[in-house]
Amino acid sequence: MTTLLWAGQALKELGSGELEARLSVIEQYVDVHGKVNADNTLTTVLHDAPTKGADVLAYMLSIMRAVADDGWAIDAVCAPYTMFASEFAQATQHELPALELPVDLPASSYYTLPEFLQLVPHPSEYTVRRFIMMDFIADTVIQLEGNRKDCAKYLMQIHGLCNEDVCSVMTTAQHPEDVDPETSLVFEYMVAEVLFSFLTQLPESQFREMYYTSLAIELRKAEPQILANVLETAVDNIVARIPSMDVECSNRLSNWLAVYISNFGYQWDWAKWESAVSEQDDTPRRRFMQETLLKLVRLSYLDRIKLQLPESCVELVPVKAPTHNFKYTVQSMDERTRE
Repeated sequence: MTTLLWAGQALKELGSGELEARLSVIEQYVDVHGKVNADNTLTTVLHDAPTKGADVLAYMLSIMRAVADDGWAIDAVCAPYTMFASEFAQATQHELPALELPVDLPASSYYTLPEFLQLVPHPSEYTVRRFIMMDFIADTVIQLEGNRKDCAKYLMQIHGLCNEDVCSVMTTAQHPEDVDPETSLVFEYMVAEVLFSFLTQLPESQFREMYYTSLAIELRKAEPQILANVLETAVDNIVARIPSMDVECSNRLSNWLAVYISNFGYQWDWAKWESAVSEQDDTPRRRFMQETLLKLVRLSYLDRIKLQLPESCVELVPVKAPTHNFKYTVQSMDERTRE
């Protein structure tokens, strides 16, 4: 379905009727799929999201229909080759061999679209642009998984391949503080949303959790001030919805946050966590913060983490440092073993 978004304009020129027939088949399938899986919450990251928002196929179909109504024109990405259309038309034409597609591939070879999380408000009129941009970002994250440094470098260059009015870029703006995600698409926030969408993908992440952690660290190193604020805002918005988040996703986010904070001197705006101190012990948000702090203690040591926290948050960390829990102790061994 994502391929049709990029190839729809060319396919329309070859046969608009056949393209419309394919769309009708997709609509029928998505309709049946939505009815069969109406009560399925196993792959829903945020359980307070509307039902239609959790159906990725229905969401993609709405994007496709919007693009089709606009003549399959996608203005989000530059197409510099159009400037040389006349030269290409006069050039020698070559017959290309027929491309034989494989009948089937292993499941791991197919691109699985994650449920893109919306962590900051976006203008509704830019829904199609947002999806195209996030698909572009997601494809980069997948293709460059083997090298986090290159991935971070090329991610921060993607906006240069887009038309100037597609999105706002905080790293190139004269006054980044004036860029408002509620009135325009902000590139850095879309990168953060794709990153956390992959991290919380159910039933399991496409890659190891550490890849998304190390990628976030490299992105922050590339743009220390701006990316630090963007990632912190994204985390704050997720933590605010922890009570409705799937437990598996909450645990992954806790792991991610602990390693991320430990790579930047354990510096964080801990004052925002003070409100969790007054909550009951079994509330999801307090549990999340306690688990994250426990992991930070294991990555460092108890006294250092206590020094980083305001006094009101100290009770969120364990009273004693974690120790080994041996199954057999010296006292339970016989005299011969002790010798």
